[in-house]
Amino acid sequence: MKNLLLTLSFSLLASAAPAAIISFDLIGTAGSGLLSGNEPSLNVATNASGGEIGAGIFFDNAINLLTINVGWGSSQGFNDLSSAASASHIHGPTAANNGSGFTQIAGTAFTLTRSSNAVTGGIFSPNTVTLSASQATDLLNGKFYINLHTGSNGGGEMRGFLVQVPEPTSALFGMVAMGALALRRRRA
Repeated sequence: MKNLLLTLSFSLLASAAPAAIISFDLIGTAGSGLLSGNEPSLNVATNASGGEIGAGIFFDNAINLLTINVGWGSSQGFNDLSSAASASHIHGPTAANNGSGFTQIAGTAFTLTRSSNAVTGGIFSPNTVTLSASQATDLLNGKFYINLHTGSNGGGEMRGFLVQVPEPTSALFGMVAMGALALRRRRA
């Protein structure tokens, strides 16, 4: 019984311990990435797209630092914009987690500068944002999205919600601990 309680306690602690670095993907109603189909409304139809480049998007919860490695356009391996980029932001927080199915809109939380305004591509730079404690909680609950605006689509041409990627090491560790618990129960 003592071993059973130790195993259970260990598995609960392992699954509850937060990772220092948390990875994120861009997700929306049209799928993964920074996509025009993720925008609620467009003035000009477009197939523009973008997404994670380099190291991707990650959050260091020890210092509340969000690192964004996102690009757009054919120079980055995605589809080109309908016209030159005019603004780029992180919007949030939305009222509901993951924007209630990635459909909600929110005000600008952070302005992102771009390496270029070119239709054919660019990246966001500088690529780090320091969050407050409440913003960090909202980020972890999927209440922020990246939005890229163009001259043709001033309200936004493409966007993607920042959604956590399950950290494989913690998930595997938790599954192993639960498997050990199941084996101990079977022997008892």
